[in-house]
Amino acid sequence: MKTVKNEFKQQYKSSLEVSRNIANDVKAYWAGIGLGPDVIDQIELCLVEMVNNAYEHAYHSEDGCPIELTSYLNDKNELVTEISDYGQSMSKDEFTKAINNEFIEPDPDDPETWATSGRGFIIVVQLTDSLEYINLGDKNTFKLYKNTNR
Repeated sequence: MKTVKNEFKQQYKSSLEVSRNIANDVKAYWAGIGLGPDVIDQIELCLVEMVNNAYEHAYHSEDGCPIELTSYLNDKNELVTEISDYGQSMSKDEFTKAINNEFIEPDPDDPETWATSGRGFIIVVQLTDSLEYINLGDKNTFKLYKNTNR
């Protein structure tokens, strides 16, 4: 059950810069509900990663497609941040693989270790308490949960 007294909810259009715009907008909300700078910085990084993923993977870097953000404190005092798109969905297997990937330290002598793709989910898993992926119809939503320590 979702008990929400105050939430941030906004729709944006996909672009290369949209993740920064979204982060700038929602940070004021997060500060206003009393989140500390450490929590804000961590969840901001996760938000930017997930919005960039929506732009790059769900929309194949196409500008002007809808990205929705909802953020609120739930009844467990966790910050819940939902990033939704209407682009290409992930399979459950792809999601499971993405969240279970391990970070590979880049080796200057091995170009195969230089890839940046796939690191976003590793960062998000490390910095959140829980991550869900929900696909309903044509809507894909990533729900990030972060204990606020309030």
